[in-house]
Amino acid sequence: MEITKRVLVLIFTNGLGKNVSLTINDPAEGLEDATVSSVMDEIVAASALGEESIVANKLEAKYVIQQVDEVELEQEA
Repeated sequence: MEITKRVLVLIFTNGLGKNVSLTINDPAEGLEDATVSSVMDEIVAASALGEESIVANKLEAKYVIQQVDEVELEQEA
């Protein structure tokens, strides 16, 4: 059985210069780049993300697609 998983990863930098990632499982199909960028701007403006330090800038966004194929194992008698 084949399983495909698609996530959207938003990557920001915080005030300490470290990367902070936000992963969105099963993002809507057909999101435009401008929409993703705008949402990232809103997260930065709202100071809504960050543990050690609040995110300060958007860095990048990317879709990550993972495909898993099961391996059939023979059972020993």
